[in-house]
Amino acid sequence: MDQEVPYISKRRILLIGLMFIFMSIILLGRLFFIQIIKNKEYSKKAVQQRLMSISLGMDRGNIYDRNLIPFTGREIKKYIIVYPDYINDKETAASIIAKLSGLSKDLVLKKINTDGGTLDFVYNNKNEELLRFIEMGKLKGVIVIEKNERYSTKSIGRHVIGYISKSDKIGEMGIEKSMDNYLSASSSKSIIAVVDSSKNIIPGLGFRKVEVSSKGINYGIKLTIDYHIQKIVEDIMTNNEVNGAIVVMDIKTGDILAMASHPDYEQDNVQKYINSQGEELINKAIWPYDLGSVFKVVVAAAAIESGKIDLGKKYICEGSITVGNSVINCSTHKNHENREITIDEAFALSCNTTFVKIGIELGAETILNMAKKLGLGEKQCYEMLEEKAGYLPESQEDGIGNISIGQGKIQVTPLQVTAMMAVIANNGIKYDTRLVDELINEEGGTVKKIDKAAPQIVLSPTTAYRIKRMLSDVTTNGTGKQANLDELGGSSGKTGTAETGMNNGKIIHGWFSGFIPSNNPQYAITIFINNGQSGAKSAAPIFKQVGEKILKNIKR
Repeated sequence: MDQEVPYISKRRILLIGLMFIFMSIILLGRLFFIQIIKNKEYSKKAVQQRLMSISLGMDRGNIYDRNLIPFTGREIKKYIIVYPDYINDKETAASIIAKLSGLSKDLVLKKINTDGGTLDFVYNNKNEELLRFIEMGKLKGVIVIEKNERYSTKSIGRHVIGYISKSDKIGEMGIEKSMDNYLSASSSKSIIAVVDSSKNIIPGLGFRKVEVSSKGINYGIKLTIDYHIQKIVEDIMTNNEVNGAIVVMDIKTGDILAMASHPDYEQDNVQKYINSQGEELINKAIWPYDLGSVFKVVVAAAAIESGKIDLGKKYICEGSITVGNSVINCSTHKNHENREITIDEAFALSCNTTFVKIGIELGAETILNMAKKLGLGEKQCYEMLEEKAGYLPESQEDGIGNISIGQGKIQVTPLQVTAMMAVIANNGIKYDTRLVDELINEEGGTVKKIDKAAPQIVLSPTTAYRIKRMLSDVTTNGTGKQANLDELGGSSGKTGTAETGMNNGKIIHGWFSGFIPSNNPQYAITIFINNGQSGAKSAAPIFKQVGEKILKNIKR
């Protein structure tokens, strides 16, 4: 007879069964949680254990010309990326990297042994065999990638573009500084490399650029600058060893088409110029200088516009004139001595004594008010934070003799003078000076168009017409013959030779400012030559070269 299972044993078996069922449910639940609910997360973590991230740093928006030709990010360089923790044979690695980078082996080895984190070395010395050795993954802890360089040795427009600091990548000058809030990084990029269990990079699987973090759009800046005109200007300055500035402006819009200052500087090596006496970091196009006889444009405009002067009156130049305690000489006296000349002839021949006489009749206040109307003494371009306003004296602050011929305390920038010439060439209508045209996205699409202010009527068309004719006479019959472009529609402008009083009076600036072509003005151009001695001899020929190149090569 079978023995009956005791009640206590039955209960024990039941409890064990229930516990088994309960544990099975827990295990199945955990398995469901891992494989279904947390599947993506754990898969991602598993993959990440086989991925190595290579930081490319923070993105920064590029700066473009009016036709979306880039000023920044134009050059791609290869970099040797080193992960010291993954290197087995540091001596061999340092030897290979030294040969590819052009650095000494000792320096490379020191960096590998002491610097923390990722190292990068520029691939400077061409050695395709060693490069392929790394690219095939045969040197553990070392790879080769390509990066866009912010600046290059062939960069142009450097004083306009400016530069960023190497440490925190913040704009320090030019557009890089004024537009830093838009250009500064909103995301960072990395290269992801696939590695095996020993953290060796697996060859053939390639690299993938990924966005690590994002806070918004990376803006680019589209300027009004024309890359080709900027290149023309800079090449001419380099070929003629010009120390000074050149500005080119579209007279119909106020757009700055070129702005160059020489000597130039290296954007990636700014420290080199901190203690330099060459003024490489100064943008001379927006820096104030003594103007000289170009200021006679202002006096002529005041004379015509005010109605205070008999425009048919004849003057005789005696070679010099005394005003108060000052004696003002006329350097062109020999060209018109012993004959009567009108204001128009005096303008073309740059006769100082005649303009002093006209200035006395007008009064300093009338002349200085006209200078302000034409934009002298005030900043023109808010996008260039380094721009100076220049200086116009009060009517009682400087002698009328100096004011009448642009000497003494008057100081203006080449940009201001260009804007003034654009007003005259545009029949007295002034447009605000513009350097930034649009904010754009990474595809070049418009994000925000910079609004244009309404144009202002600064001079009457009659006044502008007469001054245009006077400016044309300067290049055909006056002091600016070396700027003549009759074969291309003519040129119009004014010479200036400005005494600075510096270095015992030996520093004399040369100017020529005007517009081309005379028969259908399109471009206002100003040439400033630092210590050029004579505007007619130093600046006018450069104006001719710039005008000729633009009219022959730029189609609009």
